[in-house]
Amino acid sequence: MKSAQLYCSACDREVEVMITEAPLLDGPATLHDEEVVCLAIGDRCTGSLCPIGAVEPNAMVARLVRNGLPTGGLRTVDATCPSCGALAEMVLYGGGRACCTICGTSARWTVDHPEPLA
Repeated sequence: MKSAQLYCSACDREVEVMITEAPLLDGPATLHDEEVVCLAIGDRCTGSLCPIGAVEPNAMVARLVRNGLPTGGLRTVDATCPSCGALAEMVLYGGGRACCTICGTSARWTVDHPEPLA
């Protein structure tokens, strides 16, 4: 993967992106081409469609998870994924959505009860 700094018109600033490698094999199966993965996705992102990767935030988070990129800069919570049923780290992003770091499925995120202050 290659790292680059690109201007994001949704955030109105420079953001760090990773450009994935294209598959080495050329076969009959449908293979992904190179993808741009924005590392600034999350609360700081204000767009409903990423102008850099031309996808919605849930697809960008799925790219992040699929490519095994670190989620350290994103807000996460440990929760049971409604899709795969595993206790997983869920990446929170705009619009009350979360993405499972195990299966990559997007789901609505709500808080049923406030957590007590420690």
